[in-house]
This record gives sequence, structure tokens and C-alpha cells, in this order.
Amino acid sequence: MDEIRFSTGVVEMPVNGGRTIRFNPADIGFLDTLYSLLGKLEAIQNDEDKKRAKTDDPAKFFDYARLCDRRMKEAVDAVFGEGFSSEVFQELRLFALADGLTVIENFIFAIVDKMDDSVRENMDKRNDRMAKYTAKYRKSRENEQPVE
Repeated sequence: MDEIRFSTGVVEMPVNGGRTIRFNPADIGFLDTLYSLLGKLEAIQNDEDKKRAKTDDPAKFFDYARLCDRRMKEAVDAVFGEGFSSEVFQELRLFALADGLTVIENFIFAIVDKMDDSVRENMDKRNDRMAKYTAKYRKSRENEQPVE
């Protein structure tokens, strides 16, 4: 039986030597998922900041911080798979700063950078392939004999 095979653009990339993620780096839908995740994480952070601001008790303050991080890691795991956060981020808090951004921002923007490169590369390939197919079928049409 004949089978149609085609490229989906899905790649596998290990993250910091740990878990491997699978995605199409030229898929704008995945980019939407990443930015939605950032929005969700920011909302969690804002919600927990309000709770922490209402307490002078250091124990409660840190309880809220742990709860905030757990909620954030659950949101990340919902996108990248169960246990992803514990494997990749381990004991790090997602909103810990590292190199001018939070840890989670560094992770997401590393993916976005790969996506930018992939889109540019794929657009170049697309233009070349479309020109090839257009030329092929134009030539085919020119060689057709009119039916009388």
C-alpha cells in the first residue's frame, strides 16, 4: 500500500542536558503556548505577591513563596510534561534571577531564539522550493499540446 510521508518540522532538543522537548520551532501555535505560559506565570506571581505583602510573618512569607513556585512548576509541567520542572530546574525557583532574566524567562526565550532562527531558515527554503515547483509546473504547462 502506498504511503504519504512528509516533514512535520518537529525536532527534539535536550534542555540543559536533561529532559528532551519535542516541538516544531516554526509553529506559531507553539509560540502562542509559550507566551500564554509566561502570562500564566506572571499572574501566579502577582497573586502570590499580594499574599506575601499581607504578612509580616517570615514563615508565612516563605510558605507563600514555596506555594507560588509549586504552582508555577505545575503550569510549566502542563506544557512540557509531568516532572519536567523537577528534572530541568531541580531546586531552582523559576523566578530566581540569572543573567538579567528569571530562570523561566531564560528558558522560554532560548526556545524563542531557536524559533526565530528556524522561521528565517524555513522561509528561505520555502521560497526556493516554491520557485522550483512553480518553474516545474510552468514548464509542464508550456509543453502541453492544445486539444483540438
